[in-house]
Amino acid sequence: MMLLYRTKHAVFCHVFKPSVSFLLCHYSSSSKRTKINPNFKNPKTLSSKSLPPTSSKASISNLSPKTTLYSLLTDLVSCPNDTDTAIDSVLDCYKGELTSKLVLSVLMSYNHLGRAKTLKFFSWAGGKMDFQFDDDVIEYMVDFFGRRKLFDDIKCLLKTIVVHKGQVSSKALSICIRFLGREGRVDEALSLFDEMESVFDCKPDNLVCNNVLYVLCKKQSSEEMIDLALSIFHKIESPDTYSCSNMIVGLCRLGRFEAALEIFRKMDNVGVHPTRSAMNVLIGDLCLMSSKEGSVEKVKVTNTRRPYSILVPNMGGNRAAIQPAVEVFSAVVNSGLLPSTYVVFRLMSELCRLGNTGEALKVLRIVEEKKLTCVDEGYSIVIKALCDHRRVEEAGKLFGRMLEIGMKPKLVVYNSVISMLCKLGDLDNANGVFEIMNKNRCLPDSLTYIALTHAHCECKNWKVAYELLMEMLSLGWIPHFHTYNLVDCLLREHDQFDLSVKLERKLENQKLLKLCKEGQLDAAYEKVKLMLEKGVRLSAYARDTFKHEFQKCGKLEIAHELLEKTQRVHEPQRLTELD
Repeated sequence: MMLLYRTKHAVFCHVFKPSVSFLLCHYSSSSKRTKINPNFKNPKTLSSKSLPPTSSKASISNLSPKTTLYSLLTDLVSCPNDTDTAIDSVLDCYKGELTSKLVLSVLMSYNHLGRAKTLKFFSWAGGKMDFQFDDDVIEYMVDFFGRRKLFDDIKCLLKTIVVHKGQVSSKALSICIRFLGREGRVDEALSLFDEMESVFDCKPDNLVCNNVLYVLCKKQSSEEMIDLALSIFHKIESPDTYSCSNMIVGLCRLGRFEAALEIFRKMDNVGVHPTRSAMNVLIGDLCLMSSKEGSVEKVKVTNTRRPYSILVPNMGGNRAAIQPAVEVFSAVVNSGLLPSTYVVFRLMSELCRLGNTGEALKVLRIVEEKKLTCVDEGYSIVIKALCDHRRVEEAGKLFGRMLEIGMKPKLVVYNSVISMLCKLGDLDNANGVFEIMNKNRCLPDSLTYIALTHAHCECKNWKVAYELLMEMLSLGWIPHFHTYNLVDCLLREHDQFDLSVKLERKLENQKLLKLCKEGQLDAAYEKVKLMLEKGVRLSAYARDTFKHEFQKCGKLEIAHELLEKTQRVHEPQRLTELD
């Protein structure tokens, strides 16, 4: 009796007789497929611990000519692969020396033999050994087919071994389940898992369960699949790191944080730690949940005869979610693990947003103790939050700590500290921080100048306010009308009309330069006309820039006409000033 298992790439023929043979037919050696390195140089893809990687430098020339493996490989390489009879005749003399170790060594020399000869050799060896191979051989072939997505061939191989009363290891099945899951063939992976005991007489171990949970939680997240994963998880006698981590990731994806935290707490109690990716997902998603707006809180109304509860939108997010995030962070740090930099930043930012700067400082101290590269950014986040809440002493200590240990604060840190001090009227310290900023060669921006200018205007320091605004304009930044108006009013209040005129001229010329550089020639032309009407003179640089931009567009005559008009208007004024 013969049973044929047909696949897309091959036909496996099983003849059930006392001398059973396993033949691989119609497998074209000229198949145009992408060549895959058989030496498995990337062990990360075998997270199911399927096979150890072999050396890519293995060569027939490195073997001793006296060994059976050397002669067998040499004969196979020199043998034509167009017919099976030629290979059978060459291999016939080796049938008495066949062992699982020898078969595995030949299979691992795939890069010398090629796909066709490797598979023909395996078919021949299987027939001679009645498929009574060691687990390593079966696991290698399952991985061999799985990497090439030949899942029908894997099924035929497993069924053939079962028919010949061979043993299929749980590792081989776990490899197959993982490859099926990666390709999205979840139903087939689950079917194979269900058949483990009934068909293959193999009890699922942690490795198999981990791969099934990986498929259900990471590749196919849905309520139904997660419930199935939970039922499998609860049947595992001793869940390990990967079992728990897969469940945590799957539950977080569906927003079932209570169940995920329950698993995490059980892990912590028994001394099992999650993977770094699972830890990042749990802390990150809890922070994200905390920051989401639009959540609803139940508020009880008691000032009526009959108390009742109402639902009130919580625009500040779900604050209750941040405490479990801190709890998870503390637990994993105590166990020697640390989340990714991005997750640490998210946790600190969310704590600061909620005003819980005490916890944010604790996280920052941990980051500093571990000497992580994200210390600078952590200081920036916490100092900014302290400044926003006007906690001067703590912000000052932290800022001083940054300078003391040799850190270079970013512009946002300087701006936060200067703005806080200016709002509190502490101009001496604000000017001191500004001097430190210049000494450390951190260029200020418009926010820096505006904060200092407003503070000096409040204190009626017209001279400093004027100098700051002029310096700001010389750097190319145009202040808001409110800022300019404050300084202008202050100058007029102290009878500094000349400085007021200079400030206006500087501002108008700077606006004209900005329009020219942005290519808004029509607006620039109107701006010059308006300056002419107001009696504001063009600076030499603004005049040259205006002329150059109009010349580039072929409108130099229009520019000349307007510039000559401005010159005629301002010439008498200039002569009057000289007299």
